Amino acid sequence: MSKKHTIAVLGAGNMGTAIANVIATNGYKVKLWNHSGDLEPLEQIKEKRENKKYLPGIKLSANIVPQADMSKALEKAGLIFFVVPSCFMERIIKLSVPYIPHKAVCVDVSKGMSDKSFCLITKILKDVLPKNKIATISGPAIAKQMVLGGFTAMNVASANSQAVALVKKVLENKNLKLISTNDIAGVEMSGSFKNVYAVGLGICDGLGLPTNTKAVLLCEALREMSMVIQKMGGKAGTVYGLAGLGDLVGTGFAESSRNRRLGELLGRGETAADALAKVGQVAEGVPAAAALRALSKKFKIKTPLAQTVYKIIKNQVSPKKGIADFLKNLR
Repeated sequence: MSKKHTIAVLGAGNMGTAIANVIATNGYKVKLWNHSGDLEPLEQIKEKRENKKYLPGIKLSANIVPQADMSKALEKAGLIFFVVPSCFMERIIKLSVPYIPHKAVCVDVSKGMSDKSFCLITKILKDVLPKNKIATISGPAIAKQMVLGGFTAMNVASANSQAVALVKKVLENKNLKLISTNDIAGVEMSGSFKNVYAVGLGICDGLGLPTNTKAVLLCEALREMSMVIQKMGGKAGTVYGLAGLGDLVGTGFAESSRNRRLGELLGRGETAADALAKVGQVAEGVPAAAALRALSKKFKIKTPLAQTVYKIIKNQVSPKKGIADFLKNLR
C-alpha cells in the first residue's frame, strides 16, 4: 500500500488509538473515528496530540487525523481497522457498510463473536461485505506497551494472502511482528475467550492467591479453550500460540488489563456492577463468559473454570467459595 493511501481506524479507545499510532509512526496517514457519544478523545488528540481519556501522558503521532464523521473517515479507505468492543461491533459494522469502498480490506481487532447470535465477527463482516477481503489480528497487545514501543507479536488470520500481506506491511515494524495463519476461527475465539479466564486470574489476585494457583488456572483455561474452539472449527494449536496463550498471559497478568482488574475487584468482594464502574471501560470478559457458557452447553463440554467465573460475575457464588470448589474438584 502506498503511504498516500487512506487508512481508517474505527474506535478511539486505548487499543484503537494504539493501533492508529503504530500505523502512523510507520509513516502512514490514519483517520481515527469514534462514536458521537464519546468525541472527547478525538478533540484531545486534535488539540494536544494526546488521548488523555484512554492513554494519558503519551504523545501521539501527527499522522493521526481525528475524524468524527464516519463517511469522511472511510472515504477512499483501502484498509479499515475495526477496534471497538465486540458487543458493539454489529452496530458499528451496519453503520459503516454504506461508506466502505468495495476494495477495502477490513480488519477485526475486537475479536470474538456477537453476544446475541454467537456468530464470529469476521463472518458478520463477510456476510455484509461479500466483496471485501476480511482479516483479524490477535495476540498479547497491551495498548500502552504498544504505544511506548515495547516488542510484541500477534497472529494475523485471513482466507486471503493479499489481505495478510497488506496488514503486515502497514502494521509491522521492529517492535511489532505479525505471524500469519489461516485459522480465523481459532484466532477470533482465542482472543475472545481469553478475557473470561483473565477475569479468573484477576480473581486470584483479589483473593491474594499465589502465582502457583494462578498457573493452575492458566493450564485449565487453555484446556477448556482448546475443547470449545475445536468444536467451533478452530485448531487446538492456535490456543497455545500468540492469539491464545500469549494473549491470555498478557491480559491475565498485566496490572493495566481491564479484565484482570475486574476480576481483582470481584475477588476483593465488589459486586460486578460496582467493579465494572471502577474499571470505567468495557470488560469483554463479561459478555464472553455468557457466550462461553452457552457454547459449552451447546457442545456438551465441561468447562468448570469458565462456569465458576460466570457464577462469580453473576453473584451466584462468592469468589472465595467458587475458586475453592473449583480447585477441590480439579481432575
